[in-house]
Amino acid sequence: MTSRCVSFVIAACALVLASAAPAAAQTSSGSCTVSPAVPGASGADVCQKGRDLFSFLVPQVGVALSGGNPVLGEGGTLGGWGKRMLQLRATAVDGRVPANDVPIRVTGPAAASDFGAKRVPVPMPTLDAAVGLFKGIPLGLTNAGGVDVLLGASYLPTIEDGDFSLTPTGANWAFSYGLRVGALQESSLVPGVSLSVMRRKLPTMNFGYGSSNDTLRVDNFALTSNALRLTAAKRFLIFGIAAGVGRDQIEGSSSLGATVNENLLAATQRYGASLPDLRTTVVRNTAFVNASLNLIVTRLIAEYGWSDNGERLHTINRFGDRQANEGYRYGSVGLTVRF
Repeated sequence: MTSRCVSFVIAACALVLASAAPAAAQTSSGSCTVSPAVPGASGADVCQKGRDLFSFLVPQVGVALSGGNPVLGEGGTLGGWGKRMLQLRATAVDGRVPANDVPIRVTGPAAASDFGAKRVPVPMPTLDAAVGLFKGIPLGLTNAGGVDVLLGASYLPTIEDGDFSLTPTGANWAFSYGLRVGALQESSLVPGVSLSVMRRKLPTMNFGYGSSNDTLRVDNFALTSNALRLTAAKRFLIFGIAAGVGRDQIEGSSSLGATVNENLLAATQRYGASLPDLRTTVVRNTAFVNASLNLIVTRLIAEYGWSDNGERLHTINRFGDRQANEGYRYGSVGLTVRF
């Protein structure tokens, strides 16, 4: 079984960002089982590789899902009841996936292997919207305490590509929601400043991949992201800038299954390995900057951000010079329409 097989299947592993409250990085799972059960076939190696790949890839997908600014180019609130904004964005993480073929066994103890790390973008398309609820209280040249509702949707296509398949278990869309509270409303002299919380999700999905007579599957991926952001922005004629900081908590859950062909008891036999209730949780800080071009009712925005490394997740296997829960750069482009 190749590492490409493993990486593709685990690559969409789960992330749930709950709040700004600190949480220790951790990976846990139920017991690894092998069938048929024979002496020496514990599944320790195949299941440990599944855990390690899960820990390595989940933070990357989590950063792509979270992104930076919850509304690209914006700092304050929209300015009151009835004001609306629609934004189409694409975010991508400068990610890494395993690059080397490694042996995978159901027998013996877990063996340390080097999967390597190949540079690959991890993309995430979303459709976001904001609706003004409250303008805020007048405060000199600005308003304070404005409130917007944030809404969004993340899209996951159905993919069949040779031996690889990605299939949402239900709808291809998953919906997001959040709230933005303005500290300052942007005006000609005052920048917009706001605090927001956003909960994003991906559709629950199944992955499958086959290589020769080996297969690996991951079922019922649950991917969720909650992000806390403090953002400031200011427009200058047709140009605008924004910057912010935030904190993400990323958590994921799924189940892992594999079919491995291995020579045991003087004969090649097919073994099934399963690892139920696979979960991981990481907490990360992030910072970002936006630049925008304002064209009357539309706005073009580009974003650059950095999600720093969270608490290291222990893995037996290596990924070149990278570690699980590594820091990652990300970027976004977006088109906004106000109406």
